[in-house]
Amino acid sequence: MPERIESYLTDAIYRNIMILLLCLTAGIVDVIGYLSLDHVFTANMTGNIILLGLAIGNSFQTAILNSLTALAGFITGVILASAIVTNKEKTFWPPAVTTVLAVEGAVLLLFALLSYFAVSASFPYLLIILLSIAMGLQTTAARKLGIAGISTTVLTGTLATFFEDFTARFFGGGKKKGFTTDALLRAAALVLYCSGAVIAALAEPSYQFTIIWLPIAIIIGIIILAVTRFHNALEKD
Repeated sequence: MPERIESYLTDAIYRNIMILLLCLTAGIVDVIGYLSLDHVFTANMTGNIILLGLAIGNSFQTAILNSLTALAGFITGVILASAIVTNKEKTFWPPAVTTVLAVEGAVLLLFALLSYFAVSASFPYLLIILLSIAMGLQTTAARKLGIAGISTTVLTGTLATFFEDFTARFFGGGKKKGFTTDALLRAAALVLYCSGAVIAALAEPSYQFTIIWLPIAIIIGIIILAVTRFHNALEKD
């Protein structure tokens, strides 16, 4: 029994690291879209909806099409992931989540390959929809894992929940003054997402689209780890 508990804790740490790395990939992808694809968010749909509203209010037709394309891609990714991941799987790391991440990796790989071609008048829309599909897939996969309420792409709620917990623990009059694991994970998610944005912001001006290979590598690593470590221990949930 002690060995099994130790193994479970080790697996939980690995799983937490994997979800945080997905936050890093989302930060990178969002900045790629914003800097290199006409200032559109492909992961953060809250920001994208704001951009859509601004574009409509100012009659910016190109910006409207960019935002609508990103929304359509994200919704497509969520629907596709929801069709793959069912509520019947209640394991520590459902195999369907790995499948969704594999599809996401394939979509990002297609984006990386197509980004080497000259961009025509309609080509940016294809790149936008590919990135947003990938982020829709990732969002649903992360939500299925249910780790500290982290979705990897929607961090407004994560930020609010972290400071709600902070307030309750330090100003709520309780005896506990430390942070829970979930609170620390939420803080780390925010940091990793921002770090991804910083990495992409530094790389994109000189190496347009090249930084996309980092999220691809991360996702491949997560898939390999999930297959080798989790799929043979489904009873650990």
